[in-house]
Amino acid sequence: MPRGAMLIGHPCVHWTRIATMRLGTGRKPLTVAVAVAVLAGSAAAWAATLPTLRPVVLPGDHGAHPAFQIEWWYTAGTVADARGHDYFWFATVWSGSGFLLGRVNVVDLRADRIVLSNEYVAAGAPAQGQTETDVDGFALGWQPSGALGRWSIDASVPGSGRLRLSLTPVQPYVLNGSRGIVAEGPGAFSAYYSAPRLAASGTLVLHGQTTSIRGQGWLDHQWGNFAMNSASWHWNWFACQLRDGSDLMLYQFIDPSGQPTGVQNGTYVRRPGMVAHLQRFTVQPLGPEVRPPGATATYPLRWTLKVPAAHLDITLAARARHQFIANQYLPGFWEGAAAITTGAPGECIVESTREPMGTF
Repeated sequence: MPRGAMLIGHPCVHWTRIATMRLGTGRKPLTVAVAVAVLAGSAAAWAATLPTLRPVVLPGDHGAHPAFQIEWWYTAGTVADARGHDYFWFATVWSGSGFLLGRVNVVDLRADRIVLSNEYVAAGAPAQGQTETDVDGFALGWQPSGALGRWSIDASVPGSGRLRLSLTPVQPYVLNGSRGIVAEGPGAFSAYYSAPRLAASGTLVLHGQTTSIRGQGWLDHQWGNFAMNSASWHWNWFACQLRDGSDLMLYQFIDPSGQPTGVQNGTYVRRPGMVAHLQRFTVQPLGPEVRPPGATATYPLRWTLKVPAAHLDITLAARARHQFIANQYLPGFWEGAAAITTGAPGECIVESTREPMGTF
Protein backbone atom coordinates (compact mmCIF):
# COMPACT_ATOMS: atom_id res chain seq x y z
CA MET A 1 0.00 0.00 0.00
CA PRO A 2 1.83 3.16 -1.12
CA ARG A 3 1.60 6.14 1.14
CA GLY A 4 2.93 9.67 1.04
CA ALA A 5 5.39 11.33 3.37
CA MET A 6 3.19 13.77 5.25
CA LEU A 7 4.33 15.62 8.32
CA ILE A 8 1.50 16.52 10.60
CA GLY A 9 2.01 19.10 13.17
CA HIS A 10 0.66 20.99 15.91
CA PRO A 11 1.52 23.99 15.46
CA CYS A 12 2.07 23.07 11.87
CA VAL A 13 1.11 20.55 9.28
CA HIS A 14 3.35 20.04 6.28
CA TRP A 15 2.34 17.91 3.30
CA THR A 16 5.26 17.26 1.01
CA ARG A 17 4.44 15.19 -2.02
CA ILE A 18 1.68 13.61 -4.05
CA ALA A 19 0.56 10.23 -2.79
CA THR A 20 -2.23 7.83 -3.63
CA MET A 21 -3.53 5.75 -0.76
CA ARG A 22 -5.99 2.89 -1.07
CA LEU A 23 -7.84 2.94 2.20
CA GLY A 24 -10.73 1.01 3.64
CA THR A 25 -13.75 3.05 4.65
CA GLY A 26 -16.61 0.94 5.89
CA ARG A 27 -16.97 -1.94 3.44
CA LYS A 28 -15.94 -0.03 0.36
CA PRO A 29 -12.28 0.73 -0.41
CA LEU A 30 -11.60 4.38 -1.11
CA THR A 31 -8.83 5.67 -3.32
CA VAL A 32 -7.77 9.08 -2.06
CA ALA A 33 -5.37 11.16 -4.10
CA VAL A 34 -3.59 13.41 -1.66
CA ALA A 35 -2.25 16.02 -4.06
CA VAL A 36 -0.51 18.45 -1.80
CA ALA A 37 2.77 19.46 -3.38
CA VAL A 38 3.01 21.72 -6.40
CA LEU A 39 5.56 21.89 -9.19
CA ALA A 40 8.16 24.59 -8.60
CA GLY A 41 7.24 26.41 -11.77
CA SER A 42 3.61 26.86 -10.73
CA ALA A 43 4.10 27.45 -7.02
CA ALA A 44 4.05 31.23 -7.24
CA ALA A 45 0.90 31.32 -9.35
CA TRP A 46 -0.80 28.84 -7.04
CA ALA A 47 0.14 30.81 -3.93
CA ALA A 48 -1.28 33.97 -5.46
CA THR A 49 -4.77 32.40 -5.44
CA LEU A 50 -4.74 31.61 -1.73
CA PRO A 51 -6.91 33.69 0.62
CA THR A 52 -5.47 36.16 3.11
CA LEU A 53 -5.54 35.45 6.83
CA ARG A 54 -7.79 37.69 8.89
CA PRO A 55 -7.84 38.24 12.66
CA VAL A 56 -9.80 35.50 14.43
CA VAL A 57 -13.40 36.37 15.27
CA LEU A 58 -15.48 34.00 17.39
CA PRO A 59 -17.86 32.23 17.29
CA GLY A 60 -17.80 32.45 13.49
CA ASP A 61 -14.28 31.05 13.19
CA HIS A 62 -15.13 27.84 15.07
CA GLY A 63 -16.28 26.60 11.67
CA ALA A 64 -14.22 25.33 8.75
CA HIS A 65 -12.05 27.44 6.40
CA PRO A 66 -11.71 25.14 3.36
CA ALA A 67 -10.15 27.81 1.10
CA PHE A 68 -6.91 27.59 3.11
CA GLN A 69 -4.27 24.92 2.54
CA ILE A 70 -4.48 23.33 5.96
CA GLU A 71 -6.75 23.31 8.98
CA TRP A 72 -7.16 21.21 12.11
CA TRP A 73 -9.17 20.95 15.30
CA TYR A 74 -7.13 19.46 18.14
CA THR A 75 -8.28 18.17 21.53
CA ALA A 76 -6.37 16.38 24.29
CA GLY A 77 -6.50 15.98 28.04
CA THR A 78 -6.71 13.69 31.03
CA VAL A 79 -9.84 11.99 32.35
CA ALA A 80 -10.47 9.54 35.18
CA ASP A 81 -13.14 7.00 36.11
CA ALA A 82 -14.93 6.89 39.47
CA ARG A 83 -12.03 4.92 41.00
CA GLY A 84 -9.47 7.53 39.95
CA HIS A 85 -8.01 5.48 37.10
CA ASP A 86 -6.47 8.05 34.74
CA TYR A 87 -6.45 8.09 30.93
CA PHE A 88 -4.87 10.54 28.50
CA TRP A 89 -6.75 11.16 25.26
CA PHE A 90 -5.79 12.77 21.96
CA ALA A 91 -8.43 13.36 19.27
CA THR A 92 -7.88 15.55 16.20
CA VAL A 93 -9.23 16.18 12.70
CA TRP A 94 -7.01 17.54 9.91
CA SER A 95 -8.42 18.95 6.67
CA GLY A 96 -6.59 19.85 3.48
CA SER A 97 -6.33 19.31 -0.27
CA GLY A 98 -9.66 17.54 -0.63
CA PHE A 99 -9.33 15.03 2.19
CA LEU A 100 -10.06 14.65 5.89
CA LEU A 101 -7.98 12.71 8.37
CA GLY A 102 -8.86 11.90 11.97
CA ARG A 103 -6.83 10.36 14.78
CA VAL A 104 -7.73 9.09 18.24
CA ASN A 105 -5.36 7.75 20.89
CA VAL A 106 -6.14 6.81 24.49
CA VAL A 107 -3.42 5.90 27.00
CA ASP A 108 -4.02 4.07 30.27
CA LEU A 109 -1.60 6.07 32.42
CA ARG A 110 -1.55 3.58 35.30
CA ALA A 111 -0.87 0.57 33.07
CA ASP A 112 1.43 2.62 30.79
CA ARG A 113 -0.09 1.36 27.56
CA ILE A 114 -2.22 2.52 24.66
CA VAL A 115 -5.72 1.06 24.96
CA LEU A 116 -7.54 2.70 22.04
CA SER A 117 -6.00 3.90 18.79
CA ASN A 118 -7.13 4.47 15.23
CA GLU A 119 -6.67 6.60 12.09
CA TYR A 120 -9.59 7.67 9.90
CA VAL A 121 -9.52 9.07 6.38
CA ALA A 122 -12.11 10.25 3.87
CA ALA A 123 -12.24 12.21 0.65
CA GLY A 124 -13.81 15.63 0.60
CA ALA A 125 -13.67 18.82 2.59
CA PRO A 126 -15.98 20.54 5.07
CA ALA A 127 -18.12 23.40 3.81
CA GLN A 128 -17.25 26.98 4.72
CA GLY A 129 -18.32 27.56 8.32
CA GLN A 130 -19.18 23.90 8.97
CA THR A 131 -18.81 23.20 12.69
CA GLU A 132 -19.20 19.41 12.78
CA THR A 133 -17.04 16.95 10.86
CA ASP A 134 -17.38 13.18 10.48
CA VAL A 135 -14.43 11.19 9.13
CA ASP A 136 -15.40 7.57 8.54
CA GLY A 137 -16.74 6.99 12.05
CA PHE A 138 -14.84 9.73 13.87
CA ALA A 139 -16.87 12.85 14.70
CA LEU A 140 -15.61 16.11 16.17
CA GLY A 141 -17.62 19.29 16.33
CA TRP A 142 -18.82 22.45 18.03
CA GLN A 143 -22.42 23.20 18.95
CA PRO A 144 -23.82 26.51 20.24
CA SER A 145 -24.65 26.05 23.91
CA GLY A 146 -24.40 28.66 26.62
CA ALA A 147 -21.93 31.52 26.30
CA LEU A 148 -19.00 29.58 24.78
CA GLY A 149 -20.59 26.59 23.12
CA ARG A 150 -19.72 22.94 23.54
CA TRP A 151 -17.31 20.62 21.69
CA SER A 152 -17.87 16.91 21.27
CA ILE A 153 -15.89 13.83 20.26
CA ASP A 154 -17.23 10.45 19.18
CA ALA A 155 -14.57 8.00 18.03
CA SER A 156 -15.50 4.37 17.45
CA VAL A 157 -12.71 1.82 16.89
CA PRO A 158 -14.10 -1.45 15.49
CA GLY A 159 -13.20 -4.39 17.67
CA SER A 160 -11.57 -2.20 20.34
CA GLY A 161 -13.94 0.32 21.85
CA ARG A 162 -15.25 3.86 21.72
CA LEU A 163 -14.47 7.29 23.18
CA ARG A 164 -17.29 9.79 23.61
CA LEU A 165 -16.68 13.16 25.25
CA SER A 166 -18.51 16.41 25.81
CA LEU A 167 -16.06 19.31 26.19
CA THR A 168 -17.29 22.60 27.66
CA PRO A 169 -15.01 25.66 27.92
CA VAL A 170 -14.93 26.96 31.50
CA GLN A 171 -13.22 30.25 30.61
CA PRO A 172 -13.03 32.47 27.50
CA TYR A 173 -11.16 31.39 24.38
CA VAL A 174 -7.67 32.80 23.93
CA LEU A 175 -6.40 34.31 20.67
CA ASN A 176 -2.72 33.44 20.32
CA GLY A 177 -0.22 35.85 18.76
CA SER A 178 -1.55 39.11 17.38
CA ARG A 179 -5.36 38.87 17.33
CA GLY A 180 -5.06 35.16 16.62
CA ILE A 181 -2.28 35.27 13.99
CA VAL A 182 1.04 33.53 14.80
CA ALA A 183 4.31 32.88 12.96
CA GLU A 184 4.99 29.45 11.46
CA GLY A 185 8.40 30.44 10.06
CA PRO A 186 9.87 33.01 7.67
CA GLY A 187 6.94 34.57 5.82
CA ALA A 188 4.48 31.90 6.99
CA PHE A 189 1.59 32.50 9.37
CA SER A 190 -1.51 30.78 10.69
CA ALA A 191 -4.68 31.66 12.54
CA TYR A 192 -4.60 30.06 15.97
CA TYR A 193 -6.83 30.17 19.03
CA SER A 194 -7.20 27.94 22.09
CA ALA A 195 -9.67 26.85 24.72
CA PRO A 196 -7.14 26.25 27.52
CA ARG A 197 -9.58 24.71 29.98
CA LEU A 198 -12.34 22.33 29.00
CA ALA A 199 -14.57 20.43 31.40
CA ALA A 200 -14.60 16.91 29.94
CA SER A 201 -17.21 14.23 30.62
CA GLY A 202 -18.34 11.15 28.77
CA THR A 203 -17.75 7.43 28.39
CA LEU A 204 -14.93 5.10 27.42
CA VAL A 205 -15.77 1.65 26.10
CA LEU A 206 -13.02 -0.98 26.37
CA HIS A 207 -13.43 -4.76 26.01
CA GLY A 208 -17.17 -4.34 25.90
CA GLN A 209 -17.33 -2.49 29.22
CA THR A 210 -18.54 1.12 29.43
CA THR A 211 -16.96 3.41 32.00
CA SER A 212 -17.98 6.97 32.84
CA ILE A 213 -15.07 9.41 32.78
CA ARG A 214 -14.51 13.04 33.78
CA GLY A 215 -11.57 15.43 33.67
CA GLN A 216 -10.22 18.44 31.84
CA GLY A 217 -8.84 19.09 28.39
CA TRP A 218 -7.38 21.56 25.93
CA LEU A 219 -8.54 22.60 22.44
CA ASP A 220 -6.63 24.27 19.60
CA HIS A 221 -8.04 25.33 16.24
CA GLN A 222 -5.61 26.42 13.55
CA TRP A 223 -5.61 27.13 9.80
CA GLY A 224 -3.50 28.86 7.18
CA ASN A 225 -1.35 28.70 4.03
CA PHE A 226 1.97 27.30 5.20
CA ALA A 227 2.08 23.86 3.59
CA MET A 228 5.29 24.66 1.72
CA ASN A 229 7.11 26.02 4.77
CA SER A 230 10.05 23.63 5.26
CA ALA A 231 11.18 25.51 8.37
CA SER A 232 8.29 24.00 10.33
CA TRP A 233 8.95 20.29 9.87
CA HIS A 234 9.86 19.64 13.51
CA TRP A 235 8.66 21.23 16.72
CA ASN A 236 8.06 21.05 20.48
CA TRP A 237 4.68 22.13 21.89
CA PHE A 238 3.53 22.41 25.52
CA ALA A 239 0.15 23.16 27.06
CA CYS A 240 0.11 23.49 30.87
CA GLN A 241 -2.84 23.93 33.21
CA LEU A 242 -1.49 25.17 36.54
CA ARG A 243 -3.25 24.61 39.84
CA ASP A 244 -3.38 28.33 40.58
CA GLY A 245 -5.76 28.67 37.62
CA SER A 246 -3.24 30.03 35.11
CA ASP A 247 -2.50 28.41 31.73
CA LEU A 248 0.60 28.29 29.56
CA MET A 249 1.08 27.40 25.89
CA LEU A 250 4.53 27.36 24.27
CA TYR A 251 5.75 26.16 20.89
CA GLN A 252 9.11 26.25 19.18
CA PHE A 253 10.31 24.91 15.84
CA ILE A 254 13.46 22.81 15.89
CA ASP A 255 15.90 21.60 13.24
CA PRO A 256 16.42 17.87 12.51
CA SER A 257 19.08 17.69 15.24
CA GLY A 258 16.60 19.00 17.83
CA GLN A 259 18.06 22.51 18.12
CA PRO A 260 15.68 25.52 18.20
CA THR A 261 15.43 27.45 14.92
CA GLY A 262 14.57 30.71 16.69
CA VAL A 263 10.88 30.69 15.69
CA GLN A 264 8.81 30.36 18.85
CA ASN A 265 5.72 31.83 20.47
CA GLY A 266 3.65 31.37 23.55
CA THR A 267 0.63 32.53 25.52
CA TYR A 268 0.29 32.90 29.28
CA VAL A 269 -3.16 33.34 30.80
CA ARG A 270 -2.72 34.58 34.38
CA ARG A 271 -6.47 34.50 34.82
CA PRO A 272 -9.39 34.88 32.41
CA GLY A 273 -9.00 38.16 30.53
CA MET A 274 -5.34 38.64 31.52
CA VAL A 275 -3.29 37.31 28.58
CA ALA A 276 0.42 37.81 27.87
CA HIS A 277 1.95 36.87 24.52
CA LEU A 278 5.43 35.39 24.83
CA GLN A 279 8.46 35.14 22.58
CA ARG A 280 11.27 34.87 25.13
CA PHE A 281 11.46 31.51 26.90
CA THR A 282 13.74 28.48 26.97
CA VAL A 283 12.92 24.82 26.48
CA GLN A 284 15.46 22.27 27.71
CA PRO A 285 14.96 18.54 27.02
CA LEU A 286 16.20 16.27 29.81
CA GLY A 287 16.93 12.58 30.07
CA PRO A 288 16.04 9.84 30.06
CA GLU A 289 15.10 9.50 26.39
CA VAL A 290 13.17 6.69 24.75
CA ARG A 291 12.94 5.36 21.21
CA PRO A 292 9.35 4.12 21.12
CA PRO A 293 8.18 1.25 18.91
CA GLY A 294 7.53 2.65 15.44
CA ALA A 295 9.82 5.66 15.94
CA THR A 296 13.13 6.37 14.23
CA ALA A 297 14.13 9.15 16.65
CA THR A 298 14.46 9.38 20.42
CA TYR A 299 12.17 11.47 22.61
CA PRO A 300 12.85 13.06 26.03
CA LEU A 301 10.72 12.02 28.98
CA ARG A 302 11.51 15.18 30.97
CA TRP A 303 11.67 18.89 30.10
CA THR A 304 12.48 22.20 31.78
CA LEU A 305 10.52 25.30 30.74
CA LYS A 306 11.69 28.77 31.78
CA VAL A 307 9.40 31.73 31.11
CA PRO A 308 10.80 34.92 32.70
CA ALA A 309 7.78 37.12 31.91
CA ALA A 310 5.49 34.69 33.74
CA HIS A 311 8.00 34.01 36.55
CA LEU A 312 7.84 30.31 35.73
CA ASP A 313 10.62 27.76 35.99
CA ILE A 314 9.10 24.29 35.84
CA THR A 315 10.24 20.75 35.14
CA LEU A 316 7.91 18.24 33.51
CA ALA A 317 8.03 14.45 33.52
CA ALA A 318 6.00 12.18 31.25
CA ARG A 319 3.32 10.29 33.17
CA ALA A 320 3.84 7.20 31.00
CA ARG A 321 6.60 6.01 28.67
CA HIS A 322 4.29 4.60 26.00
CA GLN A 323 2.62 7.73 24.62
CA PHE A 324 4.16 7.81 21.14
CA ILE A 325 1.56 7.77 18.35
CA ALA A 326 2.81 5.47 15.58
CA ASN A 327 0.74 6.15 12.47
CA GLN A 328 0.12 4.18 9.32
CA TYR A 329 -0.56 7.05 6.95
CA LEU A 330 1.21 9.88 8.76
CA PRO A 331 4.57 10.26 10.49
CA GLY A 332 4.56 9.34 14.15
CA PHE A 333 4.90 11.89 16.97
CA TRP A 334 5.08 12.02 20.75
CA GLU A 335 1.83 13.18 22.34
CA GLY A 336 1.25 12.66 26.01
CA ALA A 337 0.47 13.69 29.55
CA ALA A 338 3.20 15.12 31.78
CA ALA A 339 3.22 16.14 35.44
CA ILE A 340 5.06 19.19 36.77
CA THR A 341 7.64 17.83 39.21
CA THR A 342 9.35 21.09 40.23
CA GLY A 343 8.03 24.64 40.21
CA ALA A 344 4.42 25.77 40.08
CA PRO A 345 2.27 22.61 40.37
CA GLY A 346 0.04 21.50 37.54
CA GLU A 347 -0.38 19.19 34.56
CA CYS A 348 0.87 19.53 30.98
CA ILE A 349 0.48 18.06 27.53
CA VAL A 350 3.65 17.59 25.49
CA GLU A 351 3.86 17.16 21.72
CA SER A 352 7.14 16.66 19.91
CA THR A 353 8.04 15.46 16.45
CA ARG A 354 11.56 14.43 15.52
CA GLU A 355 10.89 11.85 12.84
CA PRO A 356 13.05 12.48 9.74
CA MET A 357 11.35 13.11 6.43
CA GLY A 358 11.31 10.39 3.83
CA THR A 359 11.17 7.39 6.16
CA PHE A 360 7.42 6.75 6.15
